Amino acid sequence: MRLLHRLSKYIFKNWHALSLSVLCMLLSTYLQVYIPRISGAVIKSILERGGLNEILYLVAQSIALTCILGVLTFFQRYLNSYFSQRVVYDVRNDLYKAIQRQSFAFFDRIETGQIMSRATTDIDRIRGFLGFQITALIGSIFLIAGIMMSMFSINLELTLFCLSITPPLIVTFALFGKRIRDIVHKAREQYGILTSILWENVSGVRAIRSIAVEDYEKQKFNGQNYQYYQSMLQAVKLRSIFIPLSALISGSITAFVYWYGGLQVIGGRLTIDQLFVFSAYTAMLTQPISRIGDVWSSYQRMVAAGERIFEIIDAAPDVKEKPNAVEMPPIKGHVVFENVSFGYDNNHPILKDVSFEVKPGETVALVGPTGSGKSTIIRLIPRFYDPTSGRILIDGYDIRDVKIESLRRQIGIVSQEIFLFNATVKENIAFGKPDATMDEIINAAKIAKAYDFIMELPQGFNTIVGEGGVTLSGGQRQRIAIARALLMNPRILILDDSTSSVDVDTEYEIQQALSALIKNRTTFIISQRLSTIRNADKIIVLDNGRIVEEGTHEELIKKRGLYYKIYQSLFEAQKEFLPPKIKEEDMGIMMEGR
Repeated sequence: MRLLHRLSKYIFKNWHALSLSVLCMLLSTYLQVYIPRISGAVIKSILERGGLNEILYLVAQSIALTCILGVLTFFQRYLNSYFSQRVVYDVRNDLYKAIQRQSFAFFDRIETGQIMSRATTDIDRIRGFLGFQITALIGSIFLIAGIMMSMFSINLELTLFCLSITPPLIVTFALFGKRIRDIVHKAREQYGILTSILWENVSGVRAIRSIAVEDYEKQKFNGQNYQYYQSMLQAVKLRSIFIPLSALISGSITAFVYWYGGLQVIGGRLTIDQLFVFSAYTAMLTQPISRIGDVWSSYQRMVAAGERIFEIIDAAPDVKEKPNAVEMPPIKGHVVFENVSFGYDNNHPILKDVSFEVKPGETVALVGPTGSGKSTIIRLIPRFYDPTSGRILIDGYDIRDVKIESLRRQIGIVSQEIFLFNATVKENIAFGKPDATMDEIINAAKIAKAYDFIMELPQGFNTIVGEGGVTLSGGQRQRIAIARALLMNPRILILDDSTSSVDVDTEYEIQQALSALIKNRTTFIISQRLSTIRNADKIIVLDNGRIVEEGTHEELIKKRGLYYKIYQSLFEAQKEFLPPKIKEEDMGIMMEGR
């Protein structure tokens, strides 16, 4: 019932459609109870040799009422569907809003397939229950009441017997519902795992094919698919036991009515037409009782689905905006880390007491071994995560005291993991600024050295790039992402290996274009390219979550510390691709250091 309480705000919001549907259902219930009496009257008229006109009148009345019942049923089903679709429309919107407000840590914990399963299949479970089962339950209750009243008016003894069978049916339904709920909840979780595997395989099909691990992936999918199959098979077995058991109980009631009612007809205590009407009511009675069982089963499935949906809706984001958060004014880009520590979980700290200052307009390169904390630093600046201790200041504002949107719209990010939408080139570039003019989009593309290849595409800026930008090369996707960041005109720029997917010549062109953008902007760079690192105003070297060195390229080379070793290894790997001037300068520094 807790879930129905949660859904009540969505239900009451659309109470007009539900009320009209219930009204149609009540009228149709009255007709369902009344029509058997007409059939009984026809039989009575035939047995008593009534006039043909009377019989025709009763038949015409029955046909007319059946037609009215059909019309009422149509409107009831339409209103049910309208009501349920409106409810799940609101629930789906709230679910999407909840997903959008979640912090990055939420997506670290939950698989994409689980989110997709809850937003689609689980939502549909709620729609199915609200669309038909609620009104079916109300209708069944009123139908049972109407039938029982009619049955009491015909024969008390037979009616009391039918009532005595009801408690065992209710207990059977309750036991079945509890068991089916547990099974369905497990099956839904397993279905989410299946969806995640399928999502990963479709997204990573090129990687899978390139290293020929199709058989391994098939086995992995087959294993999870078999577990889902077993869960669903359990549900099928349970229903296979329950449905015949319900039919057996219902059949027993009907058989008793004919036996005992027949004896009463022979004894003169009951007429044939009364027995016919009573047996019709008995047959009608089993339908709403079994329907209540279906409603209970559907309710349990809906509860299992609803719990998974509201788990997301109720999830509090790890990064919360304070009620009194202020709007971040236009920033200059003065960034300060004060004793910042952070870990994705409490037992494994990634950053340990990190402190540094970056003045407006400075370009800072973050260097260090894998896992040293470089990417974590740039994720903390736009507040994708909050530090576990310490604070981050931008222009003197603690970023936890400002509105998140006002902070992030002044930070441009070009990541090594480029995501392009299945839309046009123009729409992808203007994603961060939908109201941008075509001239602004073209200018950003030119600065990012993307204009020439865009114009060679079949429809230029109106070319659809495909899901994830699949029709473009890695370097082309990278440059569109750079153009997107340029168009936002950020005061703080974050480049996370933003030239990792381009060749040396393209990188050189992009670096020339970025030099104009970087000027007078605070820029954080993570890169393995020497030409990028050495031109930074400041280099921060991290190791095991701590800053171990800080300074310019020349200063750090002379120290012959960790940066010197990293640079040596990168230099040996890249020296044949470096411009001659850089080779000569770096070789001189290296020799001098020795």
